[in-house]
Amino acid sequence: MTTRTTITAATGAAALAATLLLSACAPGGSSAAGAGDPVEGGTLTWAIAAEPSCFAPAFHQLLSDRAVIRNYVDSLVYQEEDGSFTPWLAESWEVSEDGTEYTFTLASDVTFTDGAALDAAAVKTNLDFTRDAANGSTYAGLLGSVADIAADGQVLTITLSAPDSSLLDSLSSVALGIVSPEGVALGDELCAIDSGLAGTGPFVLGDYTRGDQLALTRNDDYTSAPESLDHGGPAYLESVTYKFMPEDSVRIGALESGQVDAISGIPALDVAGIEGNAELQYLNGPSTSMPFGFTINADAANAPWDDPALRQAFRDSFDVDAIVESVYRGEVARAYSYVGSDSPEFDESLVDAWGNNPDGANAQLDAAGWDERDDEGFRTKDGERLTLSVTYDSDSVRDSRDTVIEAVQDQAAKNVGIEVDFTTPTWAEVSADIADGTWSVYPGSFGKVDYANNVIGVWGGFFFAATDYQPTGAIDAATAAATALTPEDRSAALRTVQQELVIDEAIFVPVAESTFQIAARTSVGGLGFDYSSANPDGNYGVWVAASE
Repeated sequence: MTTRTTITAATGAAALAATLLLSACAPGGSSAAGAGDPVEGGTLTWAIAAEPSCFAPAFHQLLSDRAVIRNYVDSLVYQEEDGSFTPWLAESWEVSEDGTEYTFTLASDVTFTDGAALDAAAVKTNLDFTRDAANGSTYAGLLGSVADIAADGQVLTITLSAPDSSLLDSLSSVALGIVSPEGVALGDELCAIDSGLAGTGPFVLGDYTRGDQLALTRNDDYTSAPESLDHGGPAYLESVTYKFMPEDSVRIGALESGQVDAISGIPALDVAGIEGNAELQYLNGPSTSMPFGFTINADAANAPWDDPALRQAFRDSFDVDAIVESVYRGEVARAYSYVGSDSPEFDESLVDAWGNNPDGANAQLDAAGWDERDDEGFRTKDGERLTLSVTYDSDSVRDSRDTVIEAVQDQAAKNVGIEVDFTTPTWAEVSADIADGTWSVYPGSFGKVDYANNVIGVWGGFFFAATDYQPTGAIDAATAAATALTPEDRSAALRTVQQELVIDEAIFVPVAESTFQIAARTSVGGLGFDYSSANPDGNYGVWVAASE
């Protein structure tokens, strides 16, 4: 007989995350003096840099999509600021002592905005579809430990093949948000605005003009707010509009002029100006996300970069501290690992263990036979120039990251003679190269992730899904972390992962800590961040003062 323990607070990975010291200025809801007390009604207009890649949680591609999706999609559990988990669509849950069976009791009387009832069968339909790799969801790996899901009325039982210390973290994510079962079988066709996509969230998808804006209207029947929030029922705002403004200067100008109420994605160099404007407020998100850095394809298809010595030489060819300080002027910290430095899982031994070592890099390149130079000073071997192709999809370029890459490009050329070919094609082009294994270097970050599942699902199942090369050492260690029964074992396994990725294999070169930012008029209250992703939150608790 299985003994069960009711879980109402942190467990597994959550217990670890509960010790995080979040460095956000004001996550979880702004308190701008001009906003006053919550106000019912009104509308809010955001300006965001990237148009959503997809409106369906199981298939979205961009981190910034989550801030939009969170408005109409709820999750099974809610992640608090301290990393613990509290009821949301699941009003309670129990876990077996061996950690392989989770039993959730779902809230009653919750409906999707298409009228379908939320029950265990609806949740099972969502999770079964997502975890089936044949359906092509980006996030199947988050449910890789699931062996079976059973539904009985409002009771959902998830049986795992092995303990999964990150299950609740995954279930709190937008990526595993629950949508109406009526549309699940449509798969990635749910990405379309007119697909019939419906969640249980506080807003409903409205008018959409590609390249211009998306409108959301309040779900007046909303009853399923996370239990821990300070208000229930429908959202304060009647409607929300997201305007798509890729240019930083255009978004900031729109905010300053009052054309929009809030913006996301604030370049570090503009922070001082915003903070100095009495009509504006600035919020910096929690620094618990995976840092921004270069992921390098170590497969033979990316030769000669399948040689770890060359990847290590690139890693050590530039001065990360100087570049980050120069570009961000103290507003962003330099990164050392693929784990955010505020996380208790961060491997301190990586500090000052790599980078800014041109002499060592030059010696490695010479030893590898790249010891000739062409007329432009770049290294050559058998007449071939040593070139590293860096492709960053244009929709994801934000916060002066292109400037960072250009600085790396400059130092790699001057210090060691590596040519960095930096281009910004579309995501469709980049993802096509990744899908067939012919990609070279992708600069980016993945927001707030479960560090074990991220390696297993995204690195093993996405970047290297089509390559002969596999980051086996990192994946094995990540699997050990995911199935660990104690925080100590999980942290030890994740330190091995970091050593594999950054030091031994050098397939991830960290550059800068990653956070999301919000700037808004001081008349806007309740702004904050979704702690499951560190993105700007949805607008459930947001209001606009009656007059500025």
